[in-house]
Amino acid sequence: MPGNAFLDEDDDEHPSTAAEREAAEAEIESLMRGLEGHPDGADDAYDRVDEVVDSVLGGMRETLARLPVGFDEFVPETQFIRDGSVDDVADRLQATEAAVYEDDAWQLDLSDHGIEKNFVFLRSNGTSLYTTRDVAHHEWKFEQFDRAVTVIGEDHKLTFDQLNTTLELLGTDTDRLEQVFYSWVNLPEGGMSTREGTGVDLDELLDEAIDRARSEVESRLDDRSRGELTDADIDRIARQVGVGAVRFDVVATQPSKAITFEWDRALDFEAQSAPYVQYVHARCCGIESEAREAGIDPADSVGSDTLETAEARALVAEIARLPAVIERAADDLEPHQIAAYVRRFGERFNAFYRECPVVSADDELAGARLAVVVAARHTVANALSVLGVAAPESM
Repeated sequence: MPGNAFLDEDDDEHPSTAAEREAAEAEIESLMRGLEGHPDGADDAYDRVDEVVDSVLGGMRETLARLPVGFDEFVPETQFIRDGSVDDVADRLQATEAAVYEDDAWQLDLSDHGIEKNFVFLRSNGTSLYTTRDVAHHEWKFEQFDRAVTVIGEDHKLTFDQLNTTLELLGTDTDRLEQVFYSWVNLPEGGMSTREGTGVDLDELLDEAIDRARSEVESRLDDRSRGELTDADIDRIARQVGVGAVRFDVVATQPSKAITFEWDRALDFEAQSAPYVQYVHARCCGIESEAREAGIDPADSVGSDTLETAEARALVAEIARLPAVIERAADDLEPHQIAAYVRRFGERFNAFYRECPVVSADDELAGARLAVVVAARHTVANALSVLGVAAPESM
């Protein structure tokens, strides 16, 4: 990501080492420590921290926007130092029965709560740690929202347990705090680690996904499609398919399960991947276009007697399920349920497509089947939209 490059200052010949990255992070943390104790007289330090943060976040937002991932608001840690929230949290934690002073730091002994590792919240010089600022941040959340969901990596489970227990000690109703732990994204040859230098830059991953998608799309174009699509159209479709493949492959996996990203699976038009589902939408658009050319209009209403095949009835039943699937996925904080639904939807539609031709059917049946196709297109487009995946009109 561009934001990482700001810290790493990498180039192809001189990539930064793990030690250099750790040093950069330590410098930022040192700046943060310098702010504490001088909330009103450290404007230069605040400005420097804001400058670094804005540069890093700017690059990250630029990259994530390609997925697309957007954010309504960023809440800086400095806010809680500047307004005194961190000092207030530290004072209240020191006053709890769990507070102990060990190894030159104030800590919480959480062993009575089943947590063996102490929660360090204040250094001997009176400066806070990230964890202290995180407590202040979560207290701020509960003043702003009825429901708070923290999404973090599975390697932070202990940290979250400590945070949750600390908030309880401070009297916070933690029933309003939910968490989603995501497992690692791995490559077939093994895991990725930025500290070990085995990470993959997201921009590079997306660029390769788009290049591979372009090759796959071009290989599937027939003479008619090739004549109708411009180079700009093919580039647009390649972006929709390539980026969609990456996003869908991640979101389709249950958060607690490790994700192994494989190109062949992610870009497989025949398997249950993003391109497979996106092709359903493109196919619907193609059927509607052919129907218009043939003068066929979708029926205003479709009776059960008109849906004479099991495939048509099964597709209509699947169309009706989407609102309930989305509601349950939101309640359970499991977006992969929608991905599973849309994969199944693709199977139902393709069975309908094989058994229920539209343009060649008689007038009444053609109109009824076309109405089902229109409903199917809206359904798959809505499901993909919820997942943040584009719905191409042609592929």
